[in-house]
Amino acid sequence: MEKFFSLFKRNLKTERLDLRILEPSLKNAQIVWNVMKNENPDDYKYMWFSMTHKSHLVESVEETFDRINVDYNQKNGCAYYIFYENKFIGYMRVHYIENNNSLQCASVWFIKSQWGNGFNKEVHKKLEELAFNELHVNRICRQVMADNERSKHSIESSGYHLDGIDRQANKMEDGTYMDHLWYSKLASEYKG
Repeated sequence: MEKFFSLFKRNLKTERLDLRILEPSLKNAQIVWNVMKNENPDDYKYMWFSMTHKSHLVESVEETFDRINVDYNQKNGCAYYIFYENKFIGYMRVHYIENNNSLQCASVWFIKSQWGNGFNKEVHKKLEELAFNELHVNRICRQVMADNERSKHSIESSGYHLDGIDRQANKMEDGTYMDHLWYSKLASEYKG
């Protein structure tokens, strides 16, 4: 298992992006916070980066440090902080589920100015290479809120199978309920 996590919990590189596992430090927290503080939390209704849940996004460099610290110390997974041209632009959290030899993508998102650049597909293509070619997992799971059209399109056009729908599984801030969609790709379906 130690060998597995040494392969899994390491920095990765795609054609355009660096996926970094950030060590908890005030310097790293400041790098992330310098970008996050300029984002509008209302643009991120599908994810929670904040640990306090007062806002969708972290609200201080201290909270950013706490988020990085939690991510860094995950026992069964890791968080990749995504950089483009050496600037922080996004985040992806991934967990390994040992009893069924699968990876679960818990969340992936990008700052608004980077939407529409194909980075989501690029990050998941790299994750698939790692998962199926090096880690030899059987399955990658992805999930999305039912009305998140941008993410649904990215997942579906990348060959993921809709496994099921958790009806009204998410209570939104306005009190309405949203379905949650579950997707997967099996090693046997991977065409890398």
